[in-house]
Amino acid sequence: MSYITWEQYRSLCNGITDETEFNRLSKLAEIKLNAITHMRAKRFEDLYSEDTSTDFQKRVHLQIQDTFCQLINTMSVQESSGMGTGITSVSNDGYSESYKITTAQEKEAQLTSVIRSGLSGTGLAGAL
Repeated sequence: MSYITWEQYRSLCNGITDETEFNRLSKLAEIKLNAITHMRAKRFEDLYSEDTSTDFQKRVHLQIQDTFCQLINTMSVQESSGMGTGITSVSNDGYSESYKITTAQEKEAQLTSVIRSGLSGTGLAGAL
């Protein structure tokens, strides 16, 4: 079970326009979110019920959904921007290029940061 459906994603975010791409990235984002939260977010969502939840639980549920959207969008940007290829900018007028080696650790740190900031105050990210 993913944290959000394609329809929910489309109502919350507009980063990805292809459902197949969403499904692929959603699986990767779910693995990452589960790993970083040590399955806390998954357990919360499995037990969440809109009818019986408190205001705090409803807010946490929305934070999880928003964080998941941001995580998918970040993963999409990382892939489409060629992170790790070394080129960070190109200028055609006078021709110049800037290079930066983006390591796997820097990519992971960016994803972890998205999760930490998105789930701040929920207790789901734990003491990372």
